[in-house]
Amino acid sequence: MRTFNKAAIAAVAATIAWTLPVGVAGAFTTPFGDIDTGSLGSVGSSAPEPEGPGTEDPVPAVTLSKSTDLTAAGDTVTVSGTGFSGAGAGLYVGLIQDSKYSATDSTAWMTTQWLKPADITAGAWTATIDVAAVVNGSDCLVNTCSIYTVAAHGSADRTQDTKTPVTFKAPVVVPAGPAVTLSKATDVAPAGETITVSGTGFSGAAPGLYVGLVQDSKYSATDAGAWMTTAFIRPTQIVGGAWTATVDAAAVLNGSDCLVNTCSIYTVAAHGSADRTQDTKTPVSFAAPAATAASEFRTVAGKSLPVAPALAWL
Repeated sequence: MRTFNKAAIAAVAATIAWTLPVGVAGAFTTPFGDIDTGSLGSVGSSAPEPEGPGTEDPVPAVTLSKSTDLTAAGDTVTVSGTGFSGAGAGLYVGLIQDSKYSATDSTAWMTTQWLKPADITAGAWTATIDVAAVVNGSDCLVNTCSIYTVAAHGSADRTQDTKTPVTFKAPVVVPAGPAVTLSKATDVAPAGETITVSGTGFSGAAPGLYVGLVQDSKYSATDAGAWMTTAFIRPTQIVGGAWTATVDAAAVLNGSDCLVNTCSIYTVAAHGSADRTQDTKTPVSFAAPAATAASEFRTVAGKSLPVAPALAWL
């Protein structure tokens, strides 16, 4: 009589189970005991078990200690990265004007720092970079800029690329101080000449300005008697800080003498104002007056007659 072991019986039972109609299950009695076909649903199946969710590769990401309103003249930003591979030659991190970005051209980068593989631990790293809005022909005040990362040394690996936008705060424009130019500042005719005076950078606030010629040693911002000539500039005459006036200047006037003393065209806030921010001083000099020949007279035949200077010593 042929003998069947338990494994053989199980195989037969499995075959029977697969040939039964769907949903039919039963128990079979064998010399080794009952076998329930309902428990053999997976017998003989070669289909693999479905795998659970796998571990995905980390995605590089960057955070900045500050990304907006950076100081245009220069600021320091702490850059922190996670999810980087740490392989190869490491990373470059730095600031670039977006329109000039290149992963391989170092001249496109406004600032760069190299992170060696040893600087990257479990995909994480931290670096500080100094940034300024305008560097090497790039201008982040008028163009968009970002902090970039790339695999170092011209690597073709683009998996380490990141881009994090930054913005800079527009610098405060300090208006230039008041300044004056003269149509003529030297060799002014001593007998009198008209000078056009042009000003820029003035406040235009009340009460306006005085502009005029003063002997330097007699200058006073409040004593009108010290001024040889004066013109009043009303606030409405000052547009965008600019104005123009004409001053009639003569070398000698009211006890002041610009032929032997230094003189200047001055501006001051008008009406005795204590505001000294509108004060300017622009030196002027006068031409030496032409020499006048002395008149010599001699009495000839009872009459006084002029004698030419060349003959005066005869």
